[in-house]
Amino acid sequence: MQTPALTGRRPSYGWVIVTVSFILLVGSFGTQLCFGLFLKPLAEEFGWSRAAVSGGMSLLMAVSGLAGIFMGKATDKWGARAAIAPGLVLGAIGYLLLSRMNHLWEFYVCFGIGGGLLAGCSYTPAVTIVSDWFGPRQRTLAIGIALLGVIAGQMILSPVISGVIEADGWRTGWWVLAIVGFVCGLPALALARKNPDGEAALAAERHQAGGAGPGGLTAAESAHTLAFWILMASGAAIGMGFYAFNAHIVSYATDVGLTAEKAALIFTVSSVGGALGSVLAGATTHRLGHRWSLLLFTALNAVAMFLFIPAASAWVFYLFGAVLGFAFSGAVPVRMAVVPPLFGTRAVGAIIGLASASFSMGAIAGPFLAGYIFDSTGSYDLAFMIFGILLVLGAAWLYFLKAPKGAPGYHQSAEAADGTPAAAGGPAAD
Repeated sequence: MQTPALTGRRPSYGWVIVTVSFILLVGSFGTQLCFGLFLKPLAEEFGWSRAAVSGGMSLLMAVSGLAGIFMGKATDKWGARAAIAPGLVLGAIGYLLLSRMNHLWEFYVCFGIGGGLLAGCSYTPAVTIVSDWFGPRQRTLAIGIALLGVIAGQMILSPVISGVIEADGWRTGWWVLAIVGFVCGLPALALARKNPDGEAALAAERHQAGGAGPGGLTAAESAHTLAFWILMASGAAIGMGFYAFNAHIVSYATDVGLTAEKAALIFTVSSVGGALGSVLAGATTHRLGHRWSLLLFTALNAVAMFLFIPAASAWVFYLFGAVLGFAFSGAVPVRMAVVPPLFGTRAVGAIIGLASASFSMGAIAGPFLAGYIFDSTGSYDLAFMIFGILLVLGAAWLYFLKAPKGAPGYHQSAEAADGTPAAAGGPAAD
């Protein structure tokens, strides 16, 4: 039975928090995930290489990861609104200026820095505040539903922006994205707030977990554990593969003969698979535990990477795009939800920020590496092979993901990490 503090998390308003986080992520991530629609038009109009254009996405992910670290701490200290606001304003300005750019450096500044601040100031605060409003039983589900905003944004915006580019050019496409990104952030600015029962609920959660110490490990203490680096490495591998796919799959598909419209539809199909993955992440975690769920989803990411290599027809791209969307969107909420049972709640925002940064590190390398390999070889095969191998290694390493000594979850089993009593001695993430 849960303690009163745990049931006092007021989940009814928690679902309001999930809703505004969902809408926020539609704008902040749906906009940047339209990047692949602009890659080929920009390369052709300005004569830039694909690696050079992809560098804008790499810069965006670097800025996003760095911002996420600071915004995690800012959310812990000042709340989600203070963290979201600067990224929302600067990101919208950046996208507006993209509609007037003519030089590569302008693209890097406006998309890489502006878009990166929009993403970095949205993702970590959204995940942190959702975690604050839900107990261990519902946390993965709530985070998964909020992160559906990323998928919904790509699903809705990709065909819309593809049509805008086809009808009025890529400059109008950036203008539309600026409006979408800003408007989608307004509900979060108006309604996002800290759970007033959060401190008592977290204390009760620590007690239920057999909690050692005042809420678990600090970010610095977590960084001295194997579990922390396993989580970081697996996130980097996932980010590398997914963002390479996102940046290059439209160009790859049109290179082998698909029309631009059919290629853009890959994003929609991938988003449908992603929606299913996000919804099932909670049930999968409750049944298998965090460690095995994350291992499974990471391995599926690897399978999709390998199977893209021989892809040459629309149905193959759609099928494996759906598999990748499912696997990626299942892995992400599990990665975020595993932080409290692994390390406690003492520095949850900061650790989630670092986990997001590790994902960004992979996402920095993925698009640029894929573009460089294509420019050098005329093919993406080697790139997808490399990403698949790294994901296999990441999945294998996740087998050893266990709560470190001193963390509240050290004496939990997988079921206990999801809120169900279990015997002492098992690893929290198992």
